[in-house]
Order: sequence, then C-alpha cells, then structure tokens
Amino acid sequence: MRYVIVSGGTAGVAAAQKLRALDPAASIVLIEAEPIPYYLRPGLIDVLAGKKELAEITPYSRDWSEKRGIEYRLTQAAVSLDLKRREILLSSGKIVPYDRLLLALGAEPIRPKIPGVDLPGVFTLRTAADVERIRTWSAGRTRAVVLGGGWLGLEAAHAMRNFLEEVVILDRGPWPLPRQLDREAGEVLASLLREKGLEILRETEVAEIRGTGEVREVLLSSGKVLPADLVLIAVGVRPRVGLAKDAGILVNKGIVVNEFMETSVPDVYAAGDVAEWQGRVYGIVPAAREQALVAAQNMVEPGSARYQGTNPSQRLKVAGVELLCLGETQPEGGRLLEERVRDKGQYLKLILDQERRLRGAIVLGFLDLMDDLERLFREEVSLPQNFIARLTKCRNAESDFGRFAAHKRRKR
Repeated sequence: MRYVIVSGGTAGVAAAQKLRALDPAASIVLIEAEPIPYYLRPGLIDVLAGKKELAEITPYSRDWSEKRGIEYRLTQAAVSLDLKRREILLSSGKIVPYDRLLLALGAEPIRPKIPGVDLPGVFTLRTAADVERIRTWSAGRTRAVVLGGGWLGLEAAHAMRNFLEEVVILDRGPWPLPRQLDREAGEVLASLLREKGLEILRETEVAEIRGTGEVREVLLSSGKVLPADLVLIAVGVRPRVGLAKDAGILVNKGIVVNEFMETSVPDVYAAGDVAEWQGRVYGIVPAAREQALVAAQNMVEPGSARYQGTNPSQRLKVAGVELLCLGETQPEGGRLLEERVRDKGQYLKLILDQERRLRGAIVLGFLDLMDDLERLFREEVSLPQNFIARLTKCRNAESDFGRFAAHKRRKR
C-alpha cells in the first residue's frame, strides 16, 4: 500500500505517524513545499520576537522520518493531481503515485485588494521564511502598521515591539478578537494591550498603502495618514483548496469531507485547516490533529473511525495576556445562562445550561481557574449555584474552586 500525504504541517505529520503505527510495512510519502522539516507554527511568534530560534520550535530531529521509514520530500510542492492515474505532479517535475491520499494542505494568508498591497515592505506571516523576511526588512527601520486585530495580528504586533519603536494595529471590528471575545472581554483586553504600548485603532478601514519603491505610509478611509516602514497583513487565512478544486474534488469553504474525513473522491482524504466538515473549517491545532488521526485510521481500514467534531478549546497568550476560550463564547438565543465577573484587568464569563453545566467560557486572567474549567467543560460537571458569588466576594475564590473541582473529580 502506498500512502501519500500533502503536506507536512500538524495534520500531515500526525497522520504520517499514525499510518506508520497502523501499517508498519506500507510506503509512506510526505510531501512538503517548505525547505525545512515540521515546526510548531504558533511558535513562529517567539522566533519573530527574537526569543527563540527556529530549532527550538522544531519538535523532531531531522532524522525522525528516516527512522520511521517515512519518505519526507522537502521543497516539493504538489502542482497537480491526476485522480484517474492516481498520481501527483511535483514542482520538481517528478510524479508520485498513490493508493490512498491525504490532502493536509493547510491555509494561506488572505491579501485584501488594497492599492499598494504588493509594495516591498508589505508582508504576511505564515511560514518561517516570512519571519526571516520581516526580521531582515526591519533592520534600521522603526515603524510598523499591522492590519488585523485577531490573534496573529495582536501577537505579531507585540513581538515586533521588541525591535521596532512604534507598532499600530488597525482593526475593522469594534474590539479585538471578535470571534473569541464578547465586547466586554474585548474592552478589557484592549486596555491591557494599551498598557503594553500597543496602539489599536478600531473600526478602521485602509484605503491605500503608499510609497515609492517601498512602503512609506498607510492611508485610512477617514483620510488619516500613518507613517509606516513595514506593513503586516493579518486579516485571516483561507483553506488552500486550489489543488483539489483543479482536480475536480468537491470544495466549498474548504475541501468537503464526511465523518470518515473522505472527500468526494474515493481513497482521497482531507484533514486540518483545509478540511470542511459539516460546513465548518475549524482552523485550530486540536482539530487538525484529531482529523488527521481519523483520516489515517480510515486510510488503513476504511470506515473504521468517525470524526465527531472538536470541542473548541483555545488557550492563547495574546501579547503576554493569558486567555482561555471554551466552547460557545457568544451564544445567541436558546436557554443558556451567562454569568460574568470583571475586576482589575480580569474577565470571566461562564455560559451554563439549565443544569448549570459549563457550555462555554471566556477566561481573561484568573490563571488558577483555567485548568479546572477546562476539566469541568470536558466532564460536563454542574457548577454550584454560589460559584460566581464566591468569585466576586472572596479573594481566595480560585483556591475554593480548585477544591470544588478536585472534589468532583474524586466523586466521579
């Protein structure tokens, strides 16, 4: 059996390891367009900030694939896919045959159609090469403008403050991280970011990026002009569906898959940021890993494993601020209950069902609560009626809650 995986991010590497464990004798080929082996993509922020080297976010040695009998083809982009012949054409001109194929193509940064977006000095951030280009360009320069108030934009802006004097974040939304946070949490986060020297201009549209030969300034739709030696675009990503679409595989927002992670074509699977399951593209590491393991299981033994969705749980560090988001953070309608605490740069929002089981949460600060809230979210344990009251009245609420969570675990 010949298994081929395109490409080698979180989903691709997880699938390759699972395939080898399930089928020790099979041929496994991992195709990767980048020239370097697998690294932890979220760790690129620390590399950008100068806090870590690329080797420090690379979890496996260079010979890990060789030891497992996995053929790891670096600097080899998949150019086209021939479904009838079951062949992949690579950028090198070589052809790779397959019996079963996993498309783990990930996502690519969105570059909005703004005049001047292709000027030298305008970057996106997705790969190790992007980090190197940004660091090189920044030498001798002082001011950056970041387009986008999501996690990547905020983290990149904070990282660049380590080597640039001024970084301004432009956000189209009314508060940062609008997908994860409600308005109140967003206001708390914005205040904390200002304390860290990050300026955020909210509900702001860019009209043009200007410069002669290289970027010099950013013109806002309001008419305001911001000087800029560097512009980083971080307005989101889109699934990399081109290869599948050109081959005739069904795509929508992503490559459409069923519960077995099968695409519309037999023996072709998809997982990770490129996969769309039940109309949803998760775009988070836990989902990429879980989907990859299901796909690998079914590539070896079709129909043996079903993907049932990933419980959204994101533990982030946003410009040095700890944040935990669980489940549905902004429910609309229904019979869910919401309880909140806001105090001294901290914010807690719990979304509970009628049995007071945790269905979602925003935890900004309250570090000692995070582990236990994650457990109770997974275990669907009912919270006591007086839990929020304890938080608001008692400075030792976190330790009280820890004892409650531990007691519940012992009972179970």
